[in-house]
Amino acid sequence: MKTSTQAELQHGCQTQLLTLGNRIKQNIIKLEDVGDYIPGSVMVQDLSIMTNTYMNDFGCDFLRHSKEELLALGENYFTKFFPAEELRILKPELQQFVAQGDRNKVTSFFQRVRPDDKHDYSWYFTTSRLYPVQENDSSIKIIHVAIPANMMSYAGKKLNTMVDEDIFVRKNYHRFNLLSNREKEVIRLVVEGKSSIEIADSLFLSIHTVNNHRKNIIHKLEVTSLSQLIKFAVSFNII
Repeated sequence: MKTSTQAELQHGCQTQLLTLGNRIKQNIIKLEDVGDYIPGSVMVQDLSIMTNTYMNDFGCDFLRHSKEELLALGENYFTKFFPAEELRILKPELQQFVAQGDRNKVTSFFQRVRPDDKHDYSWYFTTSRLYPVQENDSSIKIIHVAIPANMMSYAGKKLNTMVDEDIFVRKNYHRFNLLSNREKEVIRLVVEGKSSIEIADSLFLSIHTVNNHRKNIIHKLEVTSLSQLIKFAVSFNII
């Protein structure tokens, strides 16, 4: 049996979290179902108030705090369990990620965590994306799935089962990552049936720029028909 490389495991976690987030948004599955199933910590943080608003039982058990205690910690949550020197590196990176505002983008990183200063730090591989919120919800939330580094292969299999082996997303995730935010906007408008002139007017671009975007999209996604582009847009929640 072929053993997955670390890069493959990381890529798998990213594609799976992207799919799970989309299914939460579509009310196909619940956050709690994900939290109960995954062998790792699943958490949601409200960055508007810098508070951890959800933690699954796995995470609570590891941190030795209840959900209510973690919520009550507020901003202190971030300094209590993580090394200060790593926070100084991760914080601006996550702020930049959140500032992009792309709810279909995923980021990953390794981090160390410990429940208190009496225990050694444990390594976790964390995958994050903006959490899908309701249309009238102005909060900025991010969901993290943190898996013990030595359990990534097992966790990947569990995640695969939960997302029913979404082969198309897995196969095309690297192409999705090639798209710029502007190209995603163009895709959305093309799928809506807009002409290049209408897209140019809508995005305040020249017709030449729009046509260049369309050529780049075809090149990056390797699509040959509108139906293929629609499938891609739906699968990656661009529309």
